[in-house]
Amino acid sequence: MQANLLKAALADSHYRAIILSYADANHYLAGVIDTLGNYHMLVDQQDVTKSFNSLREAERALSALGATQALLKMQSAYEELGPNDGLEEHIADLEIRHLT
Repeated sequence: MQANLLKAALADSHYRAIILSYADANHYLAGVIDTLGNYHMLVDQQDVTKSFNSLREAERALSALGATQALLKMQSAYEELGPNDGLEEHIADLEIRHLT
């Protein structure tokens, strides 16, 4: 999703800011999730998904688009680090408040 569309989505109650962190990846993705659970990640001018080198960079990108809170979804390859959701996927959801 282009930045201008993502900014408009953040103003809509059907979307929520989200940052994704995948197991052993050295980057983060930022975007929104809709009420149906679909992800719409921030893309550049060539429609390539933007990645961020740190959680803080991803937070700043969302904050610049008007987000004040975000859901952090972290997938871990290590069973002992995350909750078991019954599907043998180990994903932790954390709320990030007061993005600046």
